[in-house]
Amino acid sequence: MAIITTKAASTDEVLSDRRPQVFLSFRGADLRNNFIDHLKEAFKLNNIRYYIDELEHRGENLTILFQRIKESRIALVFFSIRYPESAWCLDELVVIMEKMKNDKLRVIPIFFKVKPEDVRGQKKEFGVALYGEGRRRRENMPKWEDALEAIPSYMGLVLDENSPEAVFLAKVVESVKEVEAILKTEDRGREGSSSSVPIRHLTCTLPAYEQRLEQLEERFGFDPAVTQIFGIVGMAGIGKTILARKHFDKWKKRLAVNMMLMGIHERSKNEEGSDWLIQDDKIFKSKSFIFLDDVSEKTQIQSLLDNLHRIKKGSKIVITTRDKSWIRREVDDTYVVPGLNEKEALQLFHYHAFHNQDYSPTKNITKLSKKFVDYAGGNPLALEELGKELCGKKEGHWETRIKTLPHCCNEIIRRELKVSYDKLTDQQKDGFLDIACFFSSEDKDCLTSLLASEDFHKPDEAVNVIGDLAHKFMIRVSAGNIEMPDILCSLGKELGLFASVDNLGKSRLWDHNTVSKALVGKEEKEDITVRGILLDVSKLEEEISIATNKLTLMPNLRYLKIFDSSCPRQCKVVDAVDCKVYVPDELELCLKNIRYFHWLKFPSKELPPDFTPQNLVDLRLPYSKIERLWVDVKDTPNLKWVDLSHSKNLIDLTALWNAESLERLNLEGCTNLELFPKDEGNMKSLAFLNLRGCTSLSFLPEMENFDCLKTLILSGCTSFEDFQVKSKNLEYLHLDGTDITGLPHTIEEFQRLIVLNLKDCKRVNTLPDCLSKLKALEELILSGCSRLRSFPEIKENMENLQILLLDGTIIRDVPKILLSVANSVDKMNLQRSPSVSGLSLLRRLCLSRNDMIISLQSSISDLYHLKWIDLKYCTKLQSISMLPPNLQCLDAHDCTSLKTVASPLARPLATEQVPSSFIFTNCEKLEHAAKNEITCYGHNKGRLLSKTLNRHNKGLCFEALVATCFPGSEVPEWFGHKATGAVLEPELPQHWSENGFVGIALCAIVSFEEQKIRNNNLQVKCICDFNNVKTSSSCFNSPVGGLSETGNEHRTIKSTHVFIGYTNWLNIKKCQEEDGQKGCFPTKASIKFQVTDDIGEVRNCEILKCGFSLVYETGSWEASTRRDDVEQDDVEQGEVESLEKKKVSKSMMANCGATTMRDHKVSGEASCSSTKS
Repeated sequence: MAIITTKAASTDEVLSDRRPQVFLSFRGADLRNNFIDHLKEAFKLNNIRYYIDELEHRGENLTILFQRIKESRIALVFFSIRYPESAWCLDELVVIMEKMKNDKLRVIPIFFKVKPEDVRGQKKEFGVALYGEGRRRRENMPKWEDALEAIPSYMGLVLDENSPEAVFLAKVVESVKEVEAILKTEDRGREGSSSSVPIRHLTCTLPAYEQRLEQLEERFGFDPAVTQIFGIVGMAGIGKTILARKHFDKWKKRLAVNMMLMGIHERSKNEEGSDWLIQDDKIFKSKSFIFLDDVSEKTQIQSLLDNLHRIKKGSKIVITTRDKSWIRREVDDTYVVPGLNEKEALQLFHYHAFHNQDYSPTKNITKLSKKFVDYAGGNPLALEELGKELCGKKEGHWETRIKTLPHCCNEIIRRELKVSYDKLTDQQKDGFLDIACFFSSEDKDCLTSLLASEDFHKPDEAVNVIGDLAHKFMIRVSAGNIEMPDILCSLGKELGLFASVDNLGKSRLWDHNTVSKALVGKEEKEDITVRGILLDVSKLEEEISIATNKLTLMPNLRYLKIFDSSCPRQCKVVDAVDCKVYVPDELELCLKNIRYFHWLKFPSKELPPDFTPQNLVDLRLPYSKIERLWVDVKDTPNLKWVDLSHSKNLIDLTALWNAESLERLNLEGCTNLELFPKDEGNMKSLAFLNLRGCTSLSFLPEMENFDCLKTLILSGCTSFEDFQVKSKNLEYLHLDGTDITGLPHTIEEFQRLIVLNLKDCKRVNTLPDCLSKLKALEELILSGCSRLRSFPEIKENMENLQILLLDGTIIRDVPKILLSVANSVDKMNLQRSPSVSGLSLLRRLCLSRNDMIISLQSSISDLYHLKWIDLKYCTKLQSISMLPPNLQCLDAHDCTSLKTVASPLARPLATEQVPSSFIFTNCEKLEHAAKNEITCYGHNKGRLLSKTLNRHNKGLCFEALVATCFPGSEVPEWFGHKATGAVLEPELPQHWSENGFVGIALCAIVSFEEQKIRNNNLQVKCICDFNNVKTSSSCFNSPVGGLSETGNEHRTIKSTHVFIGYTNWLNIKKCQEEDGQKGCFPTKASIKFQVTDDIGEVRNCEILKCGFSLVYETGSWEASTRRDDVEQDDVEQGEVESLEKKKVSKSMMANCGATTMRDHKVSGEASCSSTKS
């Protein structure tokens, strides 16, 4: 514990001889008469006690120097080129290393015009100085090599050849002062072990730390007139103390009294109460800045909190803690220190692993680095210590270490995390170890039920344990799921494996070798310590056979999980007998305390007669040989989850008749199950029932009393013919692939139904008229209903319907679906009144593979929220009417009869915000005027969208803002730069990215005639390299356009196509500003186009031509024959109405007259000259 108080306005007190002494180790021939002389003067000015060998009397035994090292608290080791020539310097270094390892000396390595990696690896000139030209070995060489590897592994200061020595000297002095501040607290014996701050933190200036300090200060502010109490919270090692220290050091001079109290948790162990906090009454006489570090509970600072009324107005109190549960009630605001993102984490890890932020690791080392970074989970301490541990190690060591990380934590990381563990209550420790060993990623509700037991006196205590662990940053709760960081899992597994005081005398067997010995051994002795067993059969090298009564000899066993991590779904060996775990026919399972029973491929027809499910919560027997669970009726008052999926022999479910708490039942793939119990018994809590792929199931009871049932899945039940379920609270109903002929009229009672899936119901030919009464319905899937001829008239507003999939049907009158929308829309005021009746919220409409549709009704443009229209393979479709304004994707692939599109293609918006893609592949009959309309609309939308992004400071966007493709073989005339082939090298004017520049247009002509392309993720991309930009951002990638579709269906593109994309990613000015560069923009570029898919570049197609053009916001577009048309780039808010009323000329322009401000005209007004082809 340390208390440091200072008067900001007073002069520094004369420090006594108890100040920490700084020992300087250096090669005199390199530094004595220059840098060291200046450093001595600086130390004197800053009242820093130092020691160098010139202070000894000549003729004395020089071993006195070793004694001076032992008397010192700080050592500055100046590594210079000639440092290792001196055996005396190296012997000093060995002594320094030994004292450093005993935590009695703080070492700051100084790399004086020598690279850290050369020192650590004894390479180049430094290595020559150590070994000589002949690589000779001196007597103490092994000790010297160890010291030269160990000490440079700590973060220090580096002076290169070009750095000014005066600036560097100031950094050295500042680093020493920072360490002195901490050591003063240790001198007074009041710093706790958990608050020790290594020098590597204090000297770290990586951007991640500075960014978090900025976030901290933005959050807290510093109002001198207001008393403020702030909390800085986060898990161990996340950087709370260093951020608070930096904040304290920055602002302390603005207040009269400063008090820094370190390691309060440790101090509280030796103090009765917290009155010692207010013994120094200075904090009540003047404005004070008080820093309270590592407070674990409110009682440790209670006296200060009780006397806040005495603190002068304008004072500041900052508290750091690992527990946010109590602090939120005591402070004005809290800052949760976030973990590092992947980029920041890699930078910090590499900094310590290679001691050089600019180091470029090999491909395999980079891959391994990402694994270490993933393991660290963004924790700075873990990243630093792992990097230091691996520093200087060979690649093979990295590969070995990554395999041991899950069960062998780094010692320093372990020690720091163990402090958090030791602060937990016994119940919290049990919960933490259970999660670490068995449930590191699990559903919150499930885990809460599993943890609740006779150990907890109240049911809510399990909920409290999970909440407490989350508040202490030992677990994360997100979207109803609980996850534990890998570094904490490692700690938990180490502590939990063997019974000890640390884990309350309970063992959790998770290592496959340990489990094998426990299950196979012949010893008959009862083991009451075993709390859980986890066996990953994929790690077993040979089969094992469980002894008959082994599990019964573990009476306190709560969790048993036998699984296969290589493939939980058993895709490769579904039917094979490869469980690797064999049981005798007379296996005993008298497990009265079992709560979680998961056995992949359980080999018996039923569970043993002595199996006691009284406390069972979760039963999982996937891919088992189970025919029934048990014969006699057994009480299952706590059973909530049952998974018998893919148990093909299952025929009887009566064992679950009285499972009154059952919430989820998964019977997917139980192909021999014919009947669901007609008498549902007490299964009234059932909320989720999955019968997917139960191909023998033909009937379900009405389930009228199943008030909790929300999800019913009957997908692929090919024998299921009649749906009569009356569970009115259903939200998700999947009947896809069943043999039903229709829906009952009682479906209108499902007023909470959100998803109705009838995909591939081949016998459905009509739908009930009451369908539109389903007010909550958001998704209606009728894809593949090949006999469905009509859709019921929408008489009421289906106000929540967002997805309507009608592909593969034979519906003729599709326009009637949208009729009610058109009748109620105020077309001229659409943006102001987006809520219209009918299908007002529809977002996705799929009509693909419909051979009956000839055209789309114009009212489709009124669907303001529609994002996606799928018209693929509508072979009779001839025309497309005006599209909705917020459309993101129109897919008209293989619409072989399509000729015309509306003009304009879509309803324009004053402020475009949505990137769009328009796909017309294989539309061979598409007229030239339609292609021009598509191109012009894309150009205008891309320019408006780019302006919007720039306005919101999102100018750097690495995606196509608008992309389109259609059959064709020529680059449009208005493209300023064209070339034959896939490479274009335009010369650009100076300052081309100024004067309203918003982006570029890219074009590629791709031939698919040599061989048809079958791929549903085909992309045309370009790589642009600016030759005269001296920055890492000089090379850009951008998509031009293409196909991107989920699923397994592939497409065929038959001919040469035009791909055009509009993007604003060439914001070079922003890149240069971010990199601190000035000067002219690049004027030479090399642009290479290519076609790619999921695998890589596609070689069997050819880019015949390409084009490139700059786009400016001052440009307009208009048809050469339409003088009275509105210039769409000038559309402002409120002008949509007038635009709607504007009569559009029928004559189409021969080419899109989009103004691109031809690259040789960078200033002045843009001219728009259309060129007829």
